[in-house]
Amino acid sequence: MNTNHLSVFKKVMEKGNISKVAKEIHVSQPAISMMLKRLEQDVGVPLYTVVGRNIMTTDAGLTLLEYADAILSLEAQVYRAMEEFQEGNKGRIIVGTSPVLGTYLLPRIILSFNQNHPNIAVHLEMFADQDIETLVLSGSIDIGITLTPPGNHFSLRIRKICDDQLVGIRSSLPVDSKTILVPSDIPLSILEDLTDQTETIFSTEAVKQFVIEGMGYGIVLRSAVELEVSCGKLKFWKEYDPTFLTINVITRPAERLSKSVWYFLKQLSDN
Repeated sequence: MNTNHLSVFKKVMEKGNISKVAKEIHVSQPAISMMLKRLEQDVGVPLYTVVGRNIMTTDAGLTLLEYADAILSLEAQVYRAMEEFQEGNKGRIIVGTSPVLGTYLLPRIILSFNQNHPNIAVHLEMFADQDIETLVLSGSIDIGITLTPPGNHFSLRIRKICDDQLVGIRSSLPVDSKTILVPSDIPLSILEDLTDQTETIFSTEAVKQFVIEGMGYGIVLRSAVELEVSCGKLKFWKEYDPTFLTINVITRPAERLSKSVWYFLKQLSDN
């Protein structure tokens, strides 16, 4: 089976239209149609039907799609692993984390890693915290860094990186509003005692800016506001009791980890 044909099949089924995929990947429509037919020849059964301008999967096609993510993810893992044999320590790592940790925790860690291992590329991708466990298990990412511990403790390696806190913040200006602002990039499962006055804002950075302007109080990670507090733009809201958190790194079992991943894990432990 040609995995490039499989990848195109997956894109077409997601879009439901060959022309949209042709524009996206800069390949002609006849070429895409030929890829789909060759994939059908490889597997020996019809995978799709054409209805007007749209294309729909058959039952066999739906079954193939269930395997497609795992097949394509495994292929990507193989290529990343093979890169390390080409030039010694050369390699590529995909690190998945939530937007808040990707913004405030990972930049300095990746900078230090790049200085120590200039031939290993680190790709940082952002996901909802609750999705990272599944992405690690499927092999879509090499390393996951989360605010919440994964549920599948037996299939994953879990290690603490550092501690943090959820803290309350307020403006240095007078605050008239009773609204409590929480960022959507922090999992609701770790937020406690939310009230009717709580409002969710799209990011930690947005919560900070709203609170600086006196538009309410906020609940954020301490590490995300240390600069603003030290500059006097924000104050800690003392009426809110801090919640202690553990930031975890999760990977697949040790025997499946490349040398590049081990180097990055060591960087995390030295952080």
